[in-house]
Amino acid sequence: MLHFRRFAVASLLAACAFIACAQEAYPSRPLTVIVPFPPGGVADTALRALQPSLQRSLGQPVVISNRAGAGGAIGAAAVAQSKPDGYTVLFTFSTLASLPEQAIVNRQAPVFTLEQLTPVARVTSDATAIVVRIDSPYRSAAELLAAAKARPGELTYASSGNYGPSHLPAAMLADAAGVRFNHIPYTGGAQMISSLLGGQVDFAVFSRSLVLPHVEAGKLKYLASYGADRWTQAPVPPSLGEIGLRVDYTTWIGAFAPVQTPPEVLQKLRSALRAATKDPEFVESFGKVGGTISYLDGADFQRYWNSEVQQSKETIRKIGRIE
Repeated sequence: MLHFRRFAVASLLAACAFIACAQEAYPSRPLTVIVPFPPGGVADTALRALQPSLQRSLGQPVVISNRAGAGGAIGAAAVAQSKPDGYTVLFTFSTLASLPEQAIVNRQAPVFTLEQLTPVARVTSDATAIVVRIDSPYRSAAELLAAAKARPGELTYASSGNYGPSHLPAAMLADAAGVRFNHIPYTGGAQMISSLLGGQVDFAVFSRSLVLPHVEAGKLKYLASYGADRWTQAPVPPSLGEIGLRVDYTTWIGAFAPVQTPPEVLQKLRSALRAATKDPEFVESFGKVGGTISYLDGADFQRYWNSEVQQSKETIRKIGRIE
């Protein structure tokens, strides 16, 4: 009997040690990072630039899986419903904050809730601006807004889709300025840029880096940047704050994990992401496309995320249902 008890205690201790070792071993196999958009987009491009550095930081392969659909909701739902073990991670835009609210406003059942996801880290951010063709008759944001007030609903703007990262800031601008624009949604950023270049729309709201090559080529120009302060990078447009509009919007990309992912796993993910964003290879490659590394995690990112969620809900409710 004594021998049996000793054997049982030894077995229990061995099992506990095994569990501890298993927890400490994370990551012990490849990670899958889901991008909820097609290949070639901004989020996908950023992750592929980060991939080599992240693999070195983790010591494991990072497999990129593009699961597009429903404005990013399909891929987000796949992560939200996955096992919370740190091996399935979401890499997506700030518009993630608006997806469940979009469904509710449009009388649909959300395919996931924000409570099913845990914010891990913000990796990049990109300033936002009103953009027009180089030959646009509008030389300033004040002129564009004056025209919109004089002709309600006539000035057109392109977006990459309803409630997307170009639609939301344009709607916020209209609300802040007390004007009404004519929204022309397209299926993606490429069509959106083509429509502006081709003169099908009057303006659009873009992230800085997305249209920087066209600005440098002299085909488009930044009319005004969002926020109170001017950019530090050239070209430097005036800010909306300078004409008295308190409206700010930043396009950012971040990582999310399923809720109930163990804290120690989240910490390792954050440490690996933090190290990867400082890797000279990533800094150089991402800088070439005009991107801005803006790492944020832990309690700071949680507070930032809470603010983004609230702002998104308010904006979606003001936009309302889209027929």
